Amino acid sequence: MTASSSPRQLVNAYLPDPPSDDDDRFARAFKPWREWNVAVKFLTNLHCGADDSKVFCIEPDPPDVVYEDARFEVKEILDPRRRRHDEVKAARRLDQDGHGKSNFHQYTPKDLSPIDMGHLVLAELENMRIKGRYTAPHREHLDLLFYINKLEHWFEDGSVPVATIFESFGWRSISAMVDGGTSIVFYAKPSAPTFLIENVGRVRQRYEPLDN
Repeated sequence: MTASSSPRQLVNAYLPDPPSDDDDRFARAFKPWREWNVAVKFLTNLHCGADDSKVFCIEPDPPDVVYEDARFEVKEILDPRRRRHDEVKAARRLDQDGHGKSNFHQYTPKDLSPIDMGHLVLAELENMRIKGRYTAPHREHLDLLFYINKLEHWFEDGSVPVATIFESFGWRSISAMVDGGTSIVFYAKPSAPTFLIENVGRVRQRYEPLDN
């Protein structure tokens, strides 16, 4: 299998089973579904007419998810030292004790602008480069997609970082999604899928004017 193979050639492409209400959606068994879900939401926000049934997981990766000629490698950016399994367990205990709705705490949301998103992505790109897991031939055929999952943050629209600051990392394209409803393509090579190239430098949101 190569990163440029079409979905029809990928005999190991599949639609992942979603978790049930009783399942821990952060369990390793549902990692493919989480990656698939991120890719579907990202594509939905781009308004590129993607059909969920044509978005597939791949084993073995990379890529994690394919759609037409897109080859998504999905990464998540969390708050430092955040442990989601602990959050899930705590929420279930509160719910079982009948205190789920009464345990809210007040906080002041922090703005998360496209520039802030770009800084988070650049920091993660540097970390990935230091670890050296992905070779240059891999990167040039993969579309890196970050899901920025930060607590107590609220997306605030603004200017998008210039694409050239992402170029040296060697990926075919670099994108990010935040809040599940906002997608940004930061960078795309001429060899990237057309729908990614057309959206470079644009903030695309699930609910936006039709003329966008």
